Amino acid sequence: MGIVERKERRKESLRQEILDAARDILLAEGYAKLSMRGIAERIEYSPTTIYSYFRNKEEILHHLCEEALERQLVVIQRAGCDEPAPVPRLRAELRAYIDFGLSEPGRYQIVYMADLSQYVSMASILEEGSPAFRLRELIRREIDDVLGDTGGELDTETVSQAVWAHCHGIVSLLIGRPDFPWVERERLIETGLDILFSGLNYRMVR
Repeated sequence: MGIVERKERRKESLRQEILDAARDILLAEGYAKLSMRGIAERIEYSPTTIYSYFRNKEEILHHLCEEALERQLVVIQRAGCDEPAPVPRLRAELRAYIDFGLSEPGRYQIVYMADLSQYVSMASILEEGSPAFRLRELIRREIDDVLGDTGGELDTETVSQAVWAHCHGIVSLLIGRPDFPWVERERLIETGLDILFSGLNYRMVR
């Protein structure tokens, strides 16, 4: 490996250290406690170094959201790539959405559960080409395929939002209420998906 490659790798490694430290502080102490100086202290670098990578903590937060959404998008795409039929493909992708949230709760909470609207605008997160935009379009396409395949008359956007609300509800409750006497997790998730698809099919063929 040449000098340039080593420098680039080190630069990317430090950038990731900054993001990881910011995520830890945000989850443990909240946005009010997140500062460039605090991040610098956490990774034992000077604040000047942090500013050479990010302009401010709002930019760091934006990158944390994009990083999480990109990771989630990859997981969901991978889950559906081996399913040729629309319904099992969508089900596999929704299960991947749930599994991602439960396996990476820190990243999920920052994007979907923390109230960060005053620091990161929804418009910037959903701008065309962004991970959130691509994730949303993927699910919309999959649902459109399901509706078209079954001859349903429901509109894609309403179904997409209802499906997202269902999956988010499962993830957020399992993350936020671990002390509730839940039934066995696998059974809960699969039963929820069974009900979702049964209800969707009923509405389409009714």
